[in-house]
Amino acid sequence: MNFFKNFSLFFISFLLIISLLEIFLRFLGEQPRKENLARKDDPIIYKSDQQLGWLHKPGSYSFKPWSKEGKITNFTINENGSRKISELENNDSRLIFIGGSLTQGWAVDDNENFVSFYNKLNPNIDILNFGVGGYGAYQSMLLQEKIIRKFENINHFIYGFISHHELRNVAAGSWLYLLNKYSNRGHISVPFASIDKNGQLKRNKPISYFKLPFSEKIVLIAKIEKRIMKLKSSSREKKKFEISKLIIQKMNDNSREINSKFTVLLLDISKENLDKYNEFFIKKNINFIHCPFPINQIIKGEGHPNEIAHMDVASCLDKNLK
Repeated sequence: MNFFKNFSLFFISFLLIISLLEIFLRFLGEQPRKENLARKDDPIIYKSDQQLGWLHKPGSYSFKPWSKEGKITNFTINENGSRKISELENNDSRLIFIGGSLTQGWAVDDNENFVSFYNKLNPNIDILNFGVGGYGAYQSMLLQEKIIRKFENINHFIYGFISHHELRNVAAGSWLYLLNKYSNRGHISVPFASIDKNGQLKRNKPISYFKLPFSEKIVLIAKIEKRIMKLKSSSREKKKFEISKLIIQKMNDNSREINSKFTVLLLDISKENLDKYNEFFIKKNINFIHCPFPINQIIKGEGHPNEIAHMDVASCLDKNLK
């Protein structure tokens, strides 16, 4: 009898403590896990891929305005997976852009991203935009290797870098959480890089966000879920700069193997990171250009850079690349 009495007391006390913690966390503004937060009527422009996590899905898409003052965004993906930027005929010189959403030109029209603007300034160059939303350096490197196997006469690779790519490269818990939050866009599983015991770049298959039962309803479980993901990726996150350097070095080596140039285009980077990467680029003889996006030119209701910001980057790139 005492056993059942003591057990009941323990169970009730446990529930009371959990309830108080839940109330306290909600008071602090914490929320249960949320997902599928992207606009439900937006077209899905990605398809799953066992190696890269996701790829562009060829087709012509239209996104409704992001705000009342906005306009419809046309987004066209060619059959080869690149974003449409022009109707230019094939030229002898081929330049290929790789990177994430800033290179891709997310939320701006086909002819209003910096790659398209740069193409207009250099109509004699055959330019392909293989930037893919959500990609970091590691996925860009994997895509670069697929492009090399598919295309000939590649004269130049330009990789659009932002500081957040360091977290994407190692599949940080915070990045997996964000991908899951907008998983209805097609971002679900992401491949990641690490360093092996010999200090070499290690390639890892795509992984997804770890989910606990009821984390969509209970804040405390959602917090535990986040903590587990943070702990699982913490060792990789500590080496994110070293891993990023190995990836960029590999992209540079890949380009040299086909007698192609390679340039890192720094689009969004802190002063501290800029100093660290400058030292690395100079030491490894890697070409780089700093053309940051203006922080005050964004798409209202969405947050990515607008066409004015893209035009500014294209002008900077045209000036410095020449």
